[in-house]
Amino acid sequence: MRKTLISLISLVFALTLGAQKIELTVEQHLEDYDYAVKYIEDNYAGFPNKVVDSTRADYESMKTRLHAQVSKGERTGWDAVAEYTAWFNDYHTSLCLIDVDSCGRTRGASDKYRLQTPIHYDELMGEYRPQPVACKVTDKTFLVRFPSCYVDIGMEWIEGSISKLMDSGCENLILDIRGNTGGSDLYWYPYWRLLADHDGEICDVEYRNSSAYRDSLLQELSSQGVPGEIIQGVQSVFPMLENIQYVPGFIVRQFLVKLTGSQDFSFAQLQSVLNSLAHPELISGKDNIHLEQVSDAVRRAALIIDNRVASSGEALVECLKATSNRTTVYGRDNTEGCLDFANCNQVPMPNSGIDISVPMSRRVGLPETGIDATGIAPDVRIPLPLPARLTDNIDEWVIWVAEQLEK
Repeated sequence: MRKTLISLISLVFALTLGAQKIELTVEQHLEDYDYAVKYIEDNYAGFPNKVVDSTRADYESMKTRLHAQVSKGERTGWDAVAEYTAWFNDYHTSLCLIDVDSCGRTRGASDKYRLQTPIHYDELMGEYRPQPVACKVTDKTFLVRFPSCYVDIGMEWIEGSISKLMDSGCENLILDIRGNTGGSDLYWYPYWRLLADHDGEICDVEYRNSSAYRDSLLQELSSQGVPGEIIQGVQSVFPMLENIQYVPGFIVRQFLVKLTGSQDFSFAQLQSVLNSLAHPELISGKDNIHLEQVSDAVRRAALIIDNRVASSGEALVECLKATSNRTTVYGRDNTEGCLDFANCNQVPMPNSGIDISVPMSRRVGLPETGIDATGIAPDVRIPLPLPARLTDNIDEWVIWVAEQLEK
């Protein structure tokens, strides 16, 4: 099963412009802008999808206009990068900087230039601030509100919420992920393992074979404790990939499994993985999910979504739809649509130090397999108004969904 190394909405780690004083010359602003453009053109997995014959003239015009404005001192380098990244209409491709408007509301610096933005529930409800919750709704139904796939929730709380479910005596589970803009797939994996009940398949990913991606792969091996001499050996075979634009995800997974899980690793094993590239018929474009065992702790489950669910949050929706017959997805709106391009590198610009977020992978078979244009639809549209408040409470939607599960 695919494990996302970094799949996130980069604003969680973004800087707030008002919190720092950045004084740069015009030349330094221009250097930052040019650096971001080159890095994205060379490494962004979606660049060949976004810049095609029908869009190339508009792209080049936009890029040239921004360069001229920065070189004349008419705008900062980071503001130009914010507009530049917004052109791609991909929330994972962004400037990691938060703006604060005159009303004190925060938003991503790239977002103000986007043609489409997510639904702002905080403007439609009395209070929209989903918080982690693990409690009984009724004697039969348990609620876990899981609003983030970042370390701010933490694996200890996640495992604890499952323990509370087990001790509750409830047979049904509501997994509420409204507001979950993503993070790491590792944080939702325990919930998926609890609810999956059959094998399935999802769309695989492929990695743009750029220098930045190869460097990130070496860093991943190093973080997994792979000996330095093996990492050097892997680096030595990179020239074998020089004519390949994208590396299939299943090959990357085999790399990681063989290099991190084998005590008697040999480069013959590595060669056998690379030989797969010579047989396109072996590359299905699907990530096959196999269950080792099925938990019977939950009889029926509901997954509640909204338009703020994105990235790793959407990966959970996709995986449960593919592997869990007992789970029904409820919501009013589709998810946000931020999964086609993922596994982001965050790279600081040389002078301001502000990061840009750049996806290294894309879904196989785009645009036909894409979800970013529409998001993921719920199985059942909730026929209720938005709740008055969504924090750590049991809101009107949860009560209605519990009634559906208990019918």
